[in-house]
Amino acid sequence: MRHLDRNKMNSLNRRQFVQVSMAVATVGVIGPALAADGASVPSRQRYPRRRCRIRRLANDGDNNAFFPSAAAGKLFGLGDGSTVMGYATGQGAALWRQMGGIWQRGTLLPIQRPYLVEDAEGFVHAFGLEDRGRGQEIWHYTGLMPHSVSRFDAGERVYEKNYSAAAIGDDGTLYYFGAGLKTFGFREKPRGGAWSDTRTLATGSCIYPAVVCRGPSIHLIFCGWNAGPALYEGIYYMRSDDRGTSWHRSDGRALGLPVDWKSSEMESLSSSQATGGGEANTHNLSLLVDQAARPHVLYWYSRPYGIAFGAASGSKPEPNIRVKHLRRDDDGWKSSLLCPELDRDIGYAVLAEDERSRLHAVVTQKRSNDAFYDLGYTLSEDAGDTWAPIQALTLDANRLRLSYAHVAVNPRIRHGHLQFTCNMWSGKKPSPIWYGQIELD
Repeated sequence: MRHLDRNKMNSLNRRQFVQVSMAVATVGVIGPALAADGASVPSRQRYPRRRCRIRRLANDGDNNAFFPSAAAGKLFGLGDGSTVMGYATGQGAALWRQMGGIWQRGTLLPIQRPYLVEDAEGFVHAFGLEDRGRGQEIWHYTGLMPHSVSRFDAGERVYEKNYSAAAIGDDGTLYYFGAGLKTFGFREKPRGGAWSDTRTLATGSCIYPAVVCRGPSIHLIFCGWNAGPALYEGIYYMRSDDRGTSWHRSDGRALGLPVDWKSSEMESLSSSQATGGGEANTHNLSLLVDQAARPHVLYWYSRPYGIAFGAASGSKPEPNIRVKHLRRDDDGWKSSLLCPELDRDIGYAVLAEDERSRLHAVVTQKRSNDAFYDLGYTLSEDAGDTWAPIQALTLDANRLRLSYAHVAVNPRIRHGHLQFTCNMWSGKKPSPIWYGQIELD
């Protein structure tokens, strides 16, 4: 185990604490904005000034330290009021815990791409890739003390090499979902029991799963992978209302498992270039189930490759990458653009909901002609129908010549603060690990 001396940690917090004011403090009149369906949205709104505090916790992250993090698993609150974080380094998974505003480093687990959850008794579970002589496989480690990341058991092999997601059901069942380049399935472990056999949900190139349990329901999204052009292709949703026994689309139509991810039986949330749509390289970013039990999804998309658009086609400039928000209502999925500006790219984006049912998103964003992504923030006060203008959290990406990337948020907003973390695209060099808090009203 690796620990950081408390005095050194306190000194680090004081030295590397940076307070950043929003670049856009109070917005008065903005120009007309268009929703995804072309409908105009209100142009006169006032949004409160937000203060954001960002600190550098470490410098040992890898280029994909928090990737992927489409639902949770990287930063979340424990039952005792503390916060836990896990990210990938060149030596393994670094785990941290914050209590009373002070971060302390826990153990370093021998896994990559860590995904963390807390069970009903307060024990932290960590899943990730590890090679013990048979190639990379998914190993599962369980904390030995509640609300702690300082000591874990010896680990157990639970799945073949995959992208991971995990969740705890309302009855204490631990679920592991693995999406790889051949099949997509899950296993479950009842409280005090053993792991079940693997149940296959879909076949084909399925990656980046995200899962949220709410009561007896399990909400699941994943992304397709087109190996030919090496692009993400399609965002897919499925749901179980009986704790994983049966699965169906959002409209209730049952799925005959396993389902080919490219078949018409699967529920696609995006319009892919392969099917003649205007969205290429679609990548799922966030899954949240709100207090009204409605699923919300964020995904990015690019304009079709090989086809002129925007200024190149003689029309208005358009972003290279946009993020779309989806919400499932009783009468279907409703969509909106997280940012309707035509000269701003939105890369990564993740959601959280506060006790007033407002949606908050931390994003990476840049002007379309800039080279590097800064951090930004937006909120919706109408469940995602409209969004506030993006407010900048950082302004130094172009100076540093590094992009902020792989944002993760704590979906449980604590004491009026939205917590987030991210790394930077650093190539083969170690990446800084950033932690931030946005003050909400």
